[in-house]
Amino acid sequence: MKKLLFCILSIASIVATAQNSIFLTNTSSASTITPNSNINLVTTAGGNTNIVVDIKNTSGTTKSYNVKRYDIQLNSAGSTTASAYFCFAGNCYGSGIIVSPTPITLNSNQSASQLSGSYNMLIADLDEASSVGASIVKYTFINTTTASDSVQFTVKYNAPLGVNEITNTISSFEAFPNPATDFTNFKINSKVSTDAKFEVYNALGALISTKTITLTEGKNKLDYSVENLSSGIYFASIKIGTSTITKKFIVK
Repeated sequence: MKKLLFCILSIASIVATAQNSIFLTNTSSASTITPNSNINLVTTAGGNTNIVVDIKNTSGTTKSYNVKRYDIQLNSAGSTTASAYFCFAGNCYGSGIIVSPTPITLNSNQSASQLSGSYNMLIADLDEASSVGASIVKYTFINTTTASDSVQFTVKYNAPLGVNEITNTISSFEAFPNPATDFTNFKINSKVSTDAKFEVYNALGALISTKTITLTEGKNKLDYSVENLSSGIYFASIKIGTSTITKKFIVK
């Protein structure tokens, strides 16, 4: 009985002290990718969109990792379909390969970005179809010897967002000064790192300007010159996928 109790306590101790050795960073925004998080990206028709993810071994021993790709949904437009593929551990793999055949080996506290050579970090690509649509691809980093030591995240391309979802992504969107004379600063507080479109419309609904921006997790600031705008009411929009959040501002 005592031996059985000792075994149970030993197993419990191992489980309690086990921890994930994987730390991921979205290099475009320098933000941490947490387990089961979503990354929202916007594509262009027939274009390529990618994200570069660095992996760090935070354990005290050398470990090896593979990457697995799950194509949850790929946009289909006419005779064309979006194609997902990736590079990792020094090699690039076409859309037919979903698990990296060659793992990456990292010493204690070493990152893939610290290794010599190309394509050691994960470069996750999507070639868009002939017209823009929603695609969803998941990626999982897996310890080759301990499957439970893994981190998965989801990349959503042009994924439709409801009002609640975009407000869960953008917690605040403000303009200052407002009214503006020479310029205004748009302050955007984002709960996640994501690509978005920033658009400005006049009071008649005509598009004045548009650009793709990258929001990092936390506070973001976008300077916008209004020197060439006539006095009046304007609307600035942040668009993620097919959902939009809008802020009215005034030019004196």
